[in-house]
Amino acid sequence: MEVARLSIGGMHCSACSSTIEKNLLKLESIKNVKINVVSGKAKISHENSINTQEIINLINSYGFSALVDNSKELEIKYINDLKKRFFVAVPCFLVIFILHMSGWHSSMSAFLQLLFASFVQFYCAYPFYKASLSVFKTKSADMNVLIALGTSVAYFYSLYLFFYDFGDGYYFEGSSSIICFVLFGEYIKSKAKKNANDELGLLTQILPQKARILKDNNQTFIDISDIKKGDKCLVIGGEKIPLDGVILSGEAEVSSTHINGEEMPRNLKVGDLVVAGSVVYHGEIMVESTKDSSEFFVYEMLDLLELSHVKKPKIGILVDKIASIFVPLVLLISVVAFMFWVSIGYSPIFALSIAACILVVSCPCALGLAVPLAIVCASIRAKRDDILIKTPEIYEKTKDIKYIAFDKTGTLTRGEIMVKDFFILESSCDQLEILKIAKAMQENNPHPIAKAILNFTNNYESCTLDKKEYFVAKGIKASVRGEEYYFGALDWVCSQVNCEFSGARNNAVAFGNSSKIIAVFYLSDSIRDEAYDVVKWLKRENITPVILSGDNEESVRNVAKELKIDEFYFNLTPAKKVEKIIELNKSGGVCFVGDGINDALALKEASFGISFVGATELAKEVGDVLLLKNSLKGIVSVFKISKQTLKNIQQNLFFAYIYNIVLIPVAFGILYPFGILLTPTLAGMAMAFSSISVVSNALRILRFNL
Repeated sequence: MEVARLSIGGMHCSACSSTIEKNLLKLESIKNVKINVVSGKAKISHENSINTQEIINLINSYGFSALVDNSKELEIKYINDLKKRFFVAVPCFLVIFILHMSGWHSSMSAFLQLLFASFVQFYCAYPFYKASLSVFKTKSADMNVLIALGTSVAYFYSLYLFFYDFGDGYYFEGSSSIICFVLFGEYIKSKAKKNANDELGLLTQILPQKARILKDNNQTFIDISDIKKGDKCLVIGGEKIPLDGVILSGEAEVSSTHINGEEMPRNLKVGDLVVAGSVVYHGEIMVESTKDSSEFFVYEMLDLLELSHVKKPKIGILVDKIASIFVPLVLLISVVAFMFWVSIGYSPIFALSIAACILVVSCPCALGLAVPLAIVCASIRAKRDDILIKTPEIYEKTKDIKYIAFDKTGTLTRGEIMVKDFFILESSCDQLEILKIAKAMQENNPHPIAKAILNFTNNYESCTLDKKEYFVAKGIKASVRGEEYYFGALDWVCSQVNCEFSGARNNAVAFGNSSKIIAVFYLSDSIRDEAYDVVKWLKRENITPVILSGDNEESVRNVAKELKIDEFYFNLTPAKKVEKIIELNKSGGVCFVGDGINDALALKEASFGISFVGATELAKEVGDVLLLKNSLKGIVSVFKISKQTLKNIQQNLFFAYIYNIVLIPVAFGILYPFGILLTPTLAGMAMAFSSISVVSNALRILRFNL
């Protein structure tokens, strides 16, 4: 079994990806197809009886474009092509619109409209025509068919009027405007898709470029892409670990915050496992790679992220059904109408006018505006409250959310270790002198605790140390004017000064001299002020708050207790967080709120993910919602505006369909016996009024009071 990884261009919606999946799976040699319609990435498992190029040829024959996913050539080419066609379509449409509205109804005006409309119809809309032709091969309709059909009806009926009637009821401006709108939307979407794909590459930037490999007792630096299972790598303090492996020798303090979200490094020894991208603060270790470079956890995470959109949202399934039923049905009705009126003795020209009315009044302009325009207005409204909603499905998904799962560090808490309390145990000791020595001992130390101490002593001068010595995962020993001092883990300092400590020990670090403990610093990661109100609001809305954290039990339990969150989990790897989200999903939708690289998988696996502007670059990109203020209050606003937007979308769909439901029978001629017949001009006016109704209703969102 082989796997083909491809980039596919020209997909507009989930119906497009369904077309590809359904037709590829008809072949016995293709066993599994996963397509991310957002990123354009595809992962296709196949037997040796078919090769990658043959699969690419098949996808091309369906009306899409495909390339092996080892370059950005296809993506860049597609975006540039859209841009070129859009900037041709816009001036052509403006000329047509001015001529149409000017009242100059001469043959020259009609000829100029035809000329410019032809440019738009056959050059600018060519990608949609090409893709829509695949319906004859795939036997399934998608948005390309809707676009091509809606514009072709207006154009070709106008063409008929130009040659046989020389009237002024042309629809050239209608077909051109639709094409301009679709090209612009597709261009914006493709640009956003490319930016998202580029940002996924940030995940690999946490890895060093080179690895110090030992071969035959000699050190050599190689690219991490060349690392093989069994290679031995030396990593010293201050460096990143370049591979997934097991420690063969040495001891070090290692921070894996990109995996577990935990700020505090851990002391690792022989036999412990390490993950590529982890940082060695102090110490020196020899690590043996347990995988080839392509199988490192970071690359596995990237693979999962790229293919995380294979599940279709409800709104996508609805659009698929509409596209597959609505288009053939309208075509059938128009053909039946033509045949009916000819069969009862009316002229083919009259019957063609009836058929054209049906197609024009059924043109999916309002349907195309109903959802995206409401989303655009909602996104503008959200932006006013410093909320960036990047995934349209959010507006629908919020109503099904039963759980909100929070990462702890940097989400419910501020993500920075700070000194919460400071106590001097020896009254005879001078506080100023203690803080000066403590500051001097922690200077030039990258450890998170050292940073907390330096922030706490920021307003004090440091003293001069005679000497300073680090002890991995324990603390620092220093000499000042001939006297020795110790600063570090409470148990270690107690052992060095040979004394007991009877006070609170949780999150405590000690400062002492050669005979006693002089002072104790208590550390904490403080809870965000707004977290309390947000948790209360969620409970009032019958949404259960949950903590999913990679941090230790004590730290997570304390935060949960403080915020009165009953359900919490600790020591979770990114994969374990995903498992918990899947488990919670069985009882209802799950929203995940996180800010770290280690939260990326959970942000994508949840019904939708929320991140912060201060989060890691990867978390900001993969999250569906980005809060532009580092405040949890934005979560409440997301749910409020989503509820209003979903209601607005439902109203828009009503306006979009009610005209079709009422006017298609009228266009068919059901009222003709009473002297009422819908002309193409009136059909165009009805279509426009349908769009105006949708636009007016969508604009109401901008006035919504959060």
